[in-house]
Amino acid sequence: MQKITPRVYQISGKLGAGVWGANVFLLTGNNLTLVDTGFRGRVTQILKETRRLGYSPSDIGNIIITHHHADHIGSLAMLKKVTQAEVMAHPADAPYIDGRLPQPGPTAPQWLRRPLAPLLRLWITPPVIVDILVNDGDELPMLGGIKVLHTPGHTPGSICLFLPQERLVIAGDVLANRFRLSLPSKAYTVDIVQEIRSIQVVANLDFDVVCFGHGSALIEDTRLTVVDFARRLREKYRTVLANQETT
Repeated sequence: MQKITPRVYQISGKLGAGVWGANVFLLTGNNLTLVDTGFRGRVTQILKETRRLGYSPSDIGNIIITHHHADHIGSLAMLKKVTQAEVMAHPADAPYIDGRLPQPGPTAPQWLRRPLAPLLRLWITPPVIVDILVNDGDELPMLGGIKVLHTPGHTPGSICLFLPQERLVIAGDVLANRFRLSLPSKAYTVDIVQEIRSIQVVANLDFDVVCFGHGSALIEDTRLTVVDFARRLREKYRTVLANQETT
């Protein structure tokens, strides 16, 4: 577990077979807020780190989901059962979380399905009811106010969380930072044009730190790095962006 700011902690996790799970974030205060839950199998790790901070599972009052992919909601059902926390997500992703729409996942040829079965099972997520739907511009009461930003592209209901008092953005999978700042996986991104525009939304904020679903937090020259990345994306996809604006 890594302390990002005095009230924000990042829990990174590696699953078997070399599969890197998504980062999970603990926001501390009077009550705990969890942001994302990782793949299935992360519950023990998350609760262990919660106790290390002096909290009990019942102190987790809310679980905010940045988007519906299985590497972010795989442990959601069990964590909700253990903590009785309220689940928050954007309306556009809620049907994938509660099972009304199928969760997309990787495919494999028949001859590979048996050896890859443990990996493929990670994309099977139990349905979970979303208790609170959050929309663009909503302000949540945790940590002096968390602003919800609807940042579609990777998924229809992807959100980022802006924590002004921490001067920090939790970007979900709108951006990645595995070795350098990058787009999320194109194979799992539904609309690249929306994705680029959502990155610009993040670049327009006033922040010092960005945390990602995948990769290390960016804590040095952060805003300059994000602004420059957004600019380079606009230049690279200039024709695609212009064509959509004229249709």
